[in-house]
Amino acid sequence: MTLPASGQITLNQVNVELGNSGTAQIGMNDAAVRALFGIPSGEIEMSDGYGKSSETVLTSAGTVNGQDQRQQITVSDFISSGGTLRVPSNIWVWSDSRSTAAMVIDISCTIVNEGKIIGRGGDGGGNPWWGSSAGQSGGPAIKINSGVTGVTITNSSGAYIAGGGGGGGPGSNPSSPGGGAGGGSGSRPGESGSTVPLAAGGALNATGSTGLAYYYPNTVTPGAGNSGAGGGAGGGGGHYVYSGGDVGFSSGGGGGGRILPGTGGSGGTSSGGGQGGAGGSAGNAGTASTFYGSGGGGGWGASGGSGSGGTSGGAGGAAIDDSGETYTLSNSGTIYGGT
Repeated sequence: MTLPASGQITLNQVNVELGNSGTAQIGMNDAAVRALFGIPSGEIEMSDGYGKSSETVLTSAGTVNGQDQRQQITVSDFISSGGTLRVPSNIWVWSDSRSTAAMVIDISCTIVNEGKIIGRGGDGGGNPWWGSSAGQSGGPAIKINSGVTGVTITNSSGAYIAGGGGGGGPGSNPSSPGGGAGGGSGSRPGESGSTVPLAAGGALNATGSTGLAYYYPNTVTPGAGNSGAGGGAGGGGGHYVYSGGDVGFSSGGGGGGRILPGTGGSGGTSSGGGQGGAGGSAGNAGTASTFYGSGGGGGWGASGGSGSGGTSGGAGGAAIDDSGETYTLSNSGTIYGGT
């Protein structure tokens, strides 16, 4: 809402514009009132508030893959305490770090989301040749800092708040790496010391890359059928085949995409009957693998599939990480991940 452009303005209206209760204690010299009225010091009158609004509309910082976007924003960089930040329908707010949310809320405020706020998904679990590791957990879309109260979040119809999916778990056999999720990379195949590239995660509104295949002892082939396919959400897990002697190959997990809602990539297959796990679609976990395969990356906010032998997929990231603080959420759109 906006304060009247003429006539009487009441302190009740000013309170509501600042996101407070209409009956909350307020004074004309309060910092929030001065910020709203645009009078940082000196004499201030109610008429200084004519037509003023505490709402700020987030603008684009440029395009990525043709999409208007802002990366890893902190709310106090755009509004003062008590204000409203609106994310319009054409804007993606995104993170490319699992440890940093796409939007960090560090002040009391109201967030109105009409666009897309997304966390970064986890990378697929590491190739056992490289020191096997579980699939990475996904990162949060929104983080409310500890000690911050008075936060209201409205997710409007057609809007998304999506935590990153968890990366798929690696297989129990050498060279069976997991699929990525939500912009996360699929893990690389090949023996220790090889230079097989990772399957990259997708850019905004794009699928991840398909994993590469590594044939013993030193051949790399793009897009082989045993590789995990890149997903719009979770990437598919790779697979390993050993035919005897020095004949064998491994296939990398597919990269996770950044499409909303997004489908999962298919898992790599094996002539021996095994299957890498499929990547999860939005809100759905990645599929577990069979017979030396790796797990698929999780869809938005969902966990990655486990690899053969029970190696773990990563946990899905929260849509809203509240740090244990109380906040108000109104949702008419779509949310993937915990709130």
